[in-house]
Amino acid sequence: MSEILLAEEFVYTVNNVDTTVHLMLTAAGISLRDGKGAHSYRLKYIHLTDVIGAKVHYGAKDSVYLLIHYFPLIKNRFNGKVQRCKKQVILCANQHETTGGNVKQCIKWKKAISRLINGYEEKPDGTQKTKKRTFLAFVNPKGGKGIAKKMWLNTVKPMLDVAEITSEVVYTEYSGHARDYVQDCKDIYKYSAIMTVSGDGIIFEVYNGLMKRDDFTEAIKIPLAIIPGGSGNGLCAAILHQSGVPLTLMDAVYVAIRGSSTPLDMVRVEQGENVMWSFLSIAWGFLSAVDIESEKMRWMGEARFTVEAVKKLVSFPVKSGKVWFAPLTEELDDGSQPTMSSPKSLPRNKQISKDPIVEPKSSESLTDVGANSTASEEENGVGEVLDPSFDFTSLNDVDTDTDEDSQDIDSKIPDRNRIVSETAHLQDSEKCRCKKCVPAPTPDPELLQKITDSIEQIGLNSEIPESWKLIDGNFSTVMAFTLTHLSLGFKCAENMKLDCGFVYLMHSQGRSKKDFLQLLVQNCTPESNETRTIHFEKVRAFRLEPELSESGAYVTIDGELVPYEALHACIHKGIARVLCLPSAV
Repeated sequence: MSEILLAEEFVYTVNNVDTTVHLMLTAAGISLRDGKGAHSYRLKYIHLTDVIGAKVHYGAKDSVYLLIHYFPLIKNRFNGKVQRCKKQVILCANQHETTGGNVKQCIKWKKAISRLINGYEEKPDGTQKTKKRTFLAFVNPKGGKGIAKKMWLNTVKPMLDVAEITSEVVYTEYSGHARDYVQDCKDIYKYSAIMTVSGDGIIFEVYNGLMKRDDFTEAIKIPLAIIPGGSGNGLCAAILHQSGVPLTLMDAVYVAIRGSSTPLDMVRVEQGENVMWSFLSIAWGFLSAVDIESEKMRWMGEARFTVEAVKKLVSFPVKSGKVWFAPLTEELDDGSQPTMSSPKSLPRNKQISKDPIVEPKSSESLTDVGANSTASEEENGVGEVLDPSFDFTSLNDVDTDTDEDSQDIDSKIPDRNRIVSETAHLQDSEKCRCKKCVPAPTPDPELLQKITDSIEQIGLNSEIPESWKLIDGNFSTVMAFTLTHLSLGFKCAENMKLDCGFVYLMHSQGRSKKDFLQLLVQNCTPESNETRTIHFEKVRAFRLEPELSESGAYVTIDGELVPYEALHACIHKGIARVLCLPSAV
């Protein structure tokens, strides 16, 4: 059983009846019980992994409320789909004779919950404070169906506010805006993460902007939080797949809030005088043509790819060229092993925790609701509308990180909640973190040497080693990818991890419409056996040389059009970071 950190009484309203409940907090969850001792029974249990934050509010007649916001996975009883839904419990504090006492009780609970889910930091004087986070958010108003701004204002921003994550938003105004912004940003290390509410194009800009900085070895370690706001959302889909949660907007925001920094592979692409960094795919032929020529149908969202693919299958053009690749050996260049695991069905993103007194039933992990169900008064805990205009700044003298009531529980919070980020040395709590005082980063010599060595060993103008293999002739398509998904609806591999350390090179020299329909409709993957004409290779580097005299062909990197000329690509294992839940694959 988990140790009880806090236990106090609140008033909880069920079916318009006020009930005094015993609220208990552990490192695993929050339990509401009616009565005490052996005669008590549980009204509700909330897994702490579902909670994103808590708030304190005034109501009518100086009443004070504790609001607990949580997002459980819900199973719809009609279609059987599992999705994350927004819920809240509202509890009234009235155990103290004065309003101030009730306020302090609610604030104590709010801080305890916040420190458990967000972690805490040590102050110079030995006291502790809740870890504060700030996100830099890039929103592309014109991406996909043009609804990214609406997503940000209606869903993403409110959830960040509940989770006490400060956000600074930048609405992109031109192609390359996000790249230029992160490349020139002087105080980028004040941000806990960089969020993108867009498709994969803005992510491509952000990563390439970070890698153009003089301090790229440290800047690339700032994690990205990915929200699907475009037509192609491959990285978001791969993150949600590895997290073991449904591929929905609500789950993407939940993972951004509750996720931790996770390594992500990057591919260094050399083309002419340019160097680019890819996180998703490099394509030539059929699939790149579908991507580029469907741009005019952006209003259709992800469906534009299917429509354009069907059109392309009629003519099915082929292009001439050569592809060299270095097969993946048993051991990667950095001495690590590629991580592969067997496919799994969709799991919960957590283990079912135990209530400190009564074990939750397994059926409680997923609640059956109707398709159009909304939070009832039983779920909200109160039927009264709270006053949204109340100025809560008057409570600042009580709501401080050194409040004595909060310090009482600090010693009980597990050490695992003392979170230190990978860039913590750049965010020293003893120093000011304003634009003028953020310390200069110390380059990571190991990462710098690893990238330098790969450039010196072989580049675009180097001779091809004899150990590399060659495929030449006519190709219908060539695509290299490092993630499980190219978009939310297109899975290209089942059991790749974000930092698996290799590239899947897919190539086809045939013109079988049946095989390509299987690829597009049934998601032909390396694990589902190759078709007669579509083959997959595990590689650590490759070179593509298309026949330059041909017209009507495209080369794309992460869905972005690049010059139609030769390129050289090499994988770099786990050098970037994204926010992701612990691996479920």
